[in-house]
Amino acid sequence: MIQLWRIFGDVVPLFFVISLIVVTLSVWRFRSQKTAWEQKVPKISLLLTMIAILLITVFPFYYIPDQPRVLNLVPFVGMYRLIVYSVDIEVPIRNILLNVLLFVPFGFFLSWSANQLSVRNITMTGLLFSFIIEVFQYVLPIGRSADIDDVILNTLGAFFGAVVWKGIEMYRKQSSASF
Repeated sequence: MIQLWRIFGDVVPLFFVISLIVVTLSVWRFRSQKTAWEQKVPKISLLLTMIAILLITVFPFYYIPDQPRVLNLVPFVGMYRLIVYSVDIEVPIRNILLNVLLFVPFGFFLSWSANQLSVRNITMTGLLFSFIIEVFQYVLPIGRSADIDDVILNTLGAFFGAVVWKGIEMYRKQSSASF
């Protein structure tokens, strides 16, 4: 946890400032519309989730002009190397779990805000969003690597988030039908 704070500690205040701005602007914008808060909350939550993901994956933004670009296009090679060559088993487990967990809220809030989309479409949207992030990490000289394993794990997280929301929806429909 201390390592995570060292890496992302600078992002936390920025996220809170951005969150405050987004919530304030959203309340101001939606106040004039006759939209129920049940429709506003998932959209605001999705936007904040996307901002948080971008802050975590693209920031801290260190400009490193001569930084060699690292690109892994072979699935599971990076995860395999991380597991086999890691001195501490917690490192690969943490890396894999955090990559999955990072996108669970994205899949959940996208499913909630666009309820008509299928789990497949939510998962594909998660794949696209993750792919765009990996392209940024490769193209921008920020000292990050682009890895197909991250895309796979992030997509899995978006899938899990969508499944959780669809499960909640099914439970709510069954509960309301029984009354």
